Amino acid sequence: MKPKDYYLLLGVNKRSSKEEIKQNYRRLAKKYHPDANVGSPEAEEVFKNLTIAYDTLMDKDKKRKYDRLIARYGYGTPPKVSVKNSEAAKEILSTILGLGKDAKKVFENGAESIKEKINSVKEPKKGSNIEASLDITLEEGFFGAEKKLSFKTVGGKINNYTVQVPRGIRDNEKIRLAALGKPGKNGGKNGDLIITVSMKEHGRLKLDGIDVHTNVDISYAQAAIGDKLKIKIFGEQVDLVIPAYSKEQDKIIISKKGYVGEANTRGNLIVHLSVIPPKEISEREKKIYEQLLRVEKQQLKEKINKESS
Repeated sequence: MKPKDYYLLLGVNKRSSKEEIKQNYRRLAKKYHPDANVGSPEAEEVFKNLTIAYDTLMDKDKKRKYDRLIARYGYGTPPKVSVKNSEAAKEILSTILGLGKDAKKVFENGAESIKEKINSVKEPKKGSNIEASLDITLEEGFFGAEKKLSFKTVGGKINNYTVQVPRGIRDNEKIRLAALGKPGKNGGKNGDLIITVSMKEHGRLKLDGIDVHTNVDISYAQAAIGDKLKIKIFGEQVDLVIPAYSKEQDKIIISKKGYVGEANTRGNLIVHLSVIPPKEISEREKKIYEQLLRVEKQQLKEKINKESS
């Protein structure tokens, strides 16, 4: 069975506040209370429906279920009005069904006219959303930023907006600007402007959740004996300690120096080491490498002799 239109019954719509619903209910309940309409089954029926409608629309969970039900099945037939009490019928049509000055005419024309008039009362409809995209840098996402967004409408008009990018936003997340979409119908709300964020690649920095990965090139000497460097991320100089005997693609994790998450928590900065051979070397460097090579050969010879003895 399709549900009754509780919004129409209470003279409100989906956008009405609880206070508006309460005020309308109190006014109508007082008017159609059985004690004030002794012997009127029409008023009693209206009062009962008013109470059910009020109980439904004032309860968050009940209202959500009701809205889903009407979205799926639509509304049922409106409350029936007996012709035995014409004045009461006109009053109900005028007050409850929102027919106003047309109530008498509608009533006199009979049930078909009533049905046609009720069907002409259109439900407010929210306007369509507009989709847009916005490019930001990793730094803008980390710190938050104010960005300008411009796009051309179907009619060729240029719309300009200022968008506040929240701190810690991620790639492909959306920013909703309420009521900046297409106009609603029948008094319904405007749609929203839905902006999908696209985070640009940032050189060697790569975002993974709230962790940030980066590559750092080191020399053979740094890999062998270790070193201390400074790397810059999000405007901060961070100490990087390279341990001795480091190898290609070793990882160094620096705690709480990554991207920002919920409640301003920080991810980790994860450094991947790349051991890079020199492109050119000086005469002095060449002699050092030659000396190092002789040492390595001597160590290899001693190892072979030890294993064979």
